[in-house]
Amino acid sequence: MAEKKMTGQEYLANTLKQNGITHLFYQEYALNRLINNLEADYGVKPILGHSELAVGYMADGYARVSGKPGVCFSQSIGACNLAAGLHDAWLGNSPVIAMTGCKPSWLQQRNSYQESNHTAHFSGVTKYNVPLLDDQEFPHLIRQCFREVTTGNPRPAHIELSGVGGEVWEAAVMEEPFVTEEAHRFYPAFRPAADQANVEKAARLVEQAEKPVIVSGRGVFYSDDENVLTQLAEKCDAPVVTTPDGKTTINEDHGLWAGIVGGYGMDCANKAVANADLVIYIGAQVSDQTTMDFTIPARATQIIQIDIEGSQIGKNFPNTLGLCGDAKTVMKQVIAEVGETKHAAWTKRVADWVSDVAKLQAASEAKGMKGCNTARLCKEIGDALPDDAIVVSDTGWSAVWSVGSIRMKSSQKYVRAAGSLGWSVLASIGAKCAEPDRPVFCFCGDGAYFYHLQEIDTAVKYGINTITIINNNSLYAQCVDCIDEFFDPATEQHKIDKEKELSTLGPVNFTKIAEEFGAMAIRIERDEDIAPAIKKAMEAGKPAVIEVVTDWTARPLDPVIKA
Repeated sequence: MAEKKMTGQEYLANTLKQNGITHLFYQEYALNRLINNLEADYGVKPILGHSELAVGYMADGYARVSGKPGVCFSQSIGACNLAAGLHDAWLGNSPVIAMTGCKPSWLQQRNSYQESNHTAHFSGVTKYNVPLLDDQEFPHLIRQCFREVTTGNPRPAHIELSGVGGEVWEAAVMEEPFVTEEAHRFYPAFRPAADQANVEKAARLVEQAEKPVIVSGRGVFYSDDENVLTQLAEKCDAPVVTTPDGKTTINEDHGLWAGIVGGYGMDCANKAVANADLVIYIGAQVSDQTTMDFTIPARATQIIQIDIEGSQIGKNFPNTLGLCGDAKTVMKQVIAEVGETKHAAWTKRVADWVSDVAKLQAASEAKGMKGCNTARLCKEIGDALPDDAIVVSDTGWSAVWSVGSIRMKSSQKYVRAAGSLGWSVLASIGAKCAEPDRPVFCFCGDGAYFYHLQEIDTAVKYGINTITIINNNSLYAQCVDCIDEFFDPATEQHKIDKEKELSTLGPVNFTKIAEEFGAMAIRIERDEDIAPAIKKAMEAGKPAVIEVVTDWTARPLDPVIKA
């Protein structure tokens, strides 16, 4: 008997199922045939968000935490909004697949109602971006999407489907038999080794170095599920700093951990990189943000760069020896080749810098303030996190506070917005869908929460039990801190006061709003009430919002502390 041919929607449903995708994030009106029976027949749960931007962020959070492609869809008129929802996935190197509907070609050039050039919208935020010109191309194109987002640098992909909500493609009968490729269920799909000759050169450089430092980034986060990074650091006796996206790739109580590097990082880490004679970048996007505008390390410093994307190697620093391959695979190669080394004086010096910052952090946590102390809030979060917890942080000062002030372990996971304010509220929902049995904490400020607070309704509707902690200082505090760059306090204080007034938010009681959505909500105004509130939220059995009213003058430690 001939095998029954699948419709477009059946082909996609089977593709999601066979690739282990557990959730599809969408905004109406879209994929009505598919959505109707997707969970019952295929075990894939559709999650309806309140906007196209929201479902893009949810898919992003799902992808970053699971390593599986996050999948999202919108109808034609929502395509531009969904493209904006991929911007953070593009910046954060996240494997997201977006699909949008479109009207037929014979209407496209005739003032078609609610149509625009979708491929143009997606061109700047995808590595693969194609219109489905013939419905029969779908089997090939959807497999290519999975290939693209799970290989090399894992950035998003987009397909434009026929029909405003994809309905024409849904009903089309696919002539090609169903095929799926198991290798592309997760990122990285392949784990290439580096050229052995270069590995041997790298090992000799490590052995010769007197002050080596390892910089661990997002590539290690995705690749290293065996704590190989720690093994490498211990064999080389090399301090490890991480980028914000590399946080949790090593225990932050390990003796070789030296902090978070860069403008959102810590003084101890920046000192370590600035004073090193060998810097080993592993899966780290060597950018202005993590190098203090390319001032650390010094340009003459010897660099070893391990990256799965060959075009990144040596891109921003000369004197680079490249090892092109998967982070975990290449680290194992180096471990096998390098001799054990000791750098007692160097590691002691770095440990002293770490200790100096820890003392400053403790002093910051102990400060009494008018309202809760954000440093104390971060300490309480770190102390309360279960060993398998996931922290999803927003950008700006939420990222600065969380990367430097919440201590975490390699058994936990940390992801943060690459640049989109409000991302964390939605990404934490996607993260919880990916890991339903792990506690997921969202950490954001009130400015970020204002963007997407309505998605607490989505969490309640679907029983997605995130814990959202809002640092509510009624202000865009990071923006206010920059005002002095534009106005002279000696002569323009009135302008500075005006800017602070313009950046003030609320006051708003977010607790009452969350309760209206059906979440458990607690408002905290004293430091001593933070820990009990976190405990209560973890026991709630429903989405929880903890609104912590903080003093707007609280400041995270500077990434470079002057003597």
